[in-house]
Amino acid sequence: MLRQSVRFFGSTRAVLQSSCKEGTPINLNIYKAGKPIVAKKDEEYPDWLWGLLDNDLQMENLKKEDWFRYNRKLIKKQNVQRIKMNNFMNNMK
Repeated sequence: MLRQSVRFFGSTRAVLQSSCKEGTPINLNIYKAGKPIVAKKDEEYPDWLWGLLDNDLQMENLKKEDWFRYNRKLIKKQNVQRIKMNNFMNNMK
């Protein structure tokens, strides 16, 4: 399902809304026989679904649940940034 983020500038938090209206058929067709999948109201979807695309929220949850995995991800990101910077600096010569 396609989701888009509607952002407000200021102190309010981003409000997520569905990108397709209620009742719109979604062409997923995972079953040969059966009813087509139809979009629901935003309120009918579980709360955790709206946080899947929020990387900051995912990292916070990972930090709470598995600190070692969180640390590994941070170290990996830092290493990638360091390698990119080194490659950039080597190309400047």
